[in-house]
Amino acid sequence: MIDIYTEIVKVLEAKEPLALATIVNRVGSAPREAGAKYLIKKDGTTVGSIGGGCVEADVWQEAQRVMENGEGKVLRFKLTSEQLAEGGLICGGNIDIFLEPLGEDSLTIYREVEKARRRGGSGVLATVISIDGEYPKRQGVKAFIKKSGEKTGLLFLGEDVEKRIFKEVERLGKSKKLEVMVIQSEKEPPSWKNLEILLEPIYSEPTVYIFGAGHISQQLAPLVKKVHFKVAVIDDREIFANRDRFPEADEIIVSEFDRAFDQITINESSFIVIVTRGHLFDGLILEKAVKTDACYIGMIGSKKKIQTLYKNLTMEGVPREALDRVHAPIGLDILSETPEEIAISIVAQLIKERRSKLA
Repeated sequence: MIDIYTEIVKVLEAKEPLALATIVNRVGSAPREAGAKYLIKKDGTTVGSIGGGCVEADVWQEAQRVMENGEGKVLRFKLTSEQLAEGGLICGGNIDIFLEPLGEDSLTIYREVEKARRRGGSGVLATVISIDGEYPKRQGVKAFIKKSGEKTGLLFLGEDVEKRIFKEVERLGKSKKLEVMVIQSEKEPPSWKNLEILLEPIYSEPTVYIFGAGHISQQLAPLVKKVHFKVAVIDDREIFANRDRFPEADEIIVSEFDRAFDQITINESSFIVIVTRGHLFDGLILEKAVKTDACYIGMIGSKKKIQTLYKNLTMEGVPREALDRVHAPIGLDILSETPEEIAISIVAQLIKERRSKLA
């Protein structure tokens, strides 16, 4: 899974120009929700999606001009039923897309945004869309304001504006929906009359990495998605780890278990679920899992099996205190027996841990 904010940081660190398209308003049955993003690089490659088809083609073309002249704009699309047919929809809709150039002056801000998402932080990314109908032709159009009040970047719009934005941080953090704030100046004479500011809530999107693609995982993956986690399923057998069995997974990795950690990024908002088909695989995964910064590690198995596995790992040099953070047997104790019941018990524990550690 390519995180679009991580990709922004990567490209800006390479000092390459970028254009970022964000859906800021949607009316009707447009294919993607407000907040969807589409990143266009100078070499023409892209990350993310705002619905595909002719909309992305038009945005891609306009992005080349935006990167060239450094001026952002709002693109307005009125979609017909024929255009929407690509997404399986039958009625029309309107979308507004804010297309902005990103340069080195945004790097520090996006580093903080990426760090907050990775470490479970939160805040609001504020970007000036227009001043009196025009995109601002100078730096100081973007700032990241954390829930704590700490700020990275500048808006150059005055203390009153920043206070109004800060008042929205907690509310947007709860709704997790972006908004366009319109402010009219009350000063006489004003240096500006009307501002449009895009306010985007920034928060971590915890990922559950499910090791093992058996019967329990099949029941677990859709439940995990329903309670708003990302899901990655990992197994060494493609016959089990595939899109037919896990259509809702954000990512499916077919790999030897001990090598899978080289293909994923485990951080403070990651949840590791170990439900493989055997003690040997569980031990291989657990030994690597306890060395990560994962928010949660859970492993299936009887108490006797777990004690034996722990004993073997400590003999191999794994500290006992590292194993003490593992939830084993996995899940809340609801006397579960079937794969469906076990999946419910695991999801309940994931929710509990998310609330207590990432709130």
